[in-house]
Amino acid sequence: MIKKILFIILFISAINTNAQVLNIEHLRIAKDTSGFAGSIGVNLQLIKNTRDIFIFGNTIYFQYRNGKHLVFLINNISYKKIDDEDIINRGTMHLRYNYKLTDIVTLEAFGQLQYNTISKIEMRQLIGGGTRFKLAEKEKYKIYLGTILMYEYEKIDADPSIYNRDYRFSGYLSLRFFPTKNFIFTSTTFYQPRLDKFNDYRIYNQNSLSLRVIKKLSLQLTYSISYDAFPAEGIPKTQYRLLNGLVYTFD
Repeated sequence: MIKKILFIILFISAINTNAQVLNIEHLRIAKDTSGFAGSIGVNLQLIKNTRDIFIFGNTIYFQYRNGKHLVFLINNISYKKIDDEDIINRGTMHLRYNYKLTDIVTLEAFGQLQYNTISKIEMRQLIGGGTRFKLAEKEKYKIYLGTILMYEYEKIDADPSIYNRDYRFSGYLSLRFFPTKNFIFTSTTFYQPRLDKFNDYRIYNQNSLSLRVIKKLSLQLTYSISYDAFPAEGIPKTQYRLLNGLVYTFD
């Protein structure tokens, strides 16, 4: 176990991070016992035809649970380069603490660092906290509702640079559906308006299918779509992604 922990720490330390809205729900590991757990997902493509194409992505999830306390760290990076041009270059590092008040209510606090050079986000820093509610729990599904207040500081790539300092509400609804032990479907939707300007909001939806192929290795297909009412100049309001890859889970 110590070797696995050291591997993850070294891997995280070796790379930079970020994304625009980070969905942590499809990464959470449903493990009630104390101790460490986590997952590692990687995709890599090298293509040579009339152009040189390099694609790399990874998501690392690492959690520690002790009684009512849960701490987890997420590192996510996506990079795509065609010849000498960056097509995708973004990453996120997210640290979150949960304290379970009751079987229904959990308190949350988090900090997050982001960048997305293609969307002209040189840096985005978030800090916030709130409450997570378990709306339903059955044998084959769980539904959660989150209500969070957060402070956002960001630097936009412009001439001159634009700095935003805003308070936002972040609400999310998450569904986890597991009809069999080898198949998991998660769907999460976020709504994030500015508290002083409700027409400045973001909506993000992510759906993920995970199919276990061997004991700790799964195939994962993820589709996400986001809408930003006021993106940086020249950036489309709506963006979407379709990803597939492998995820290794350990505990």
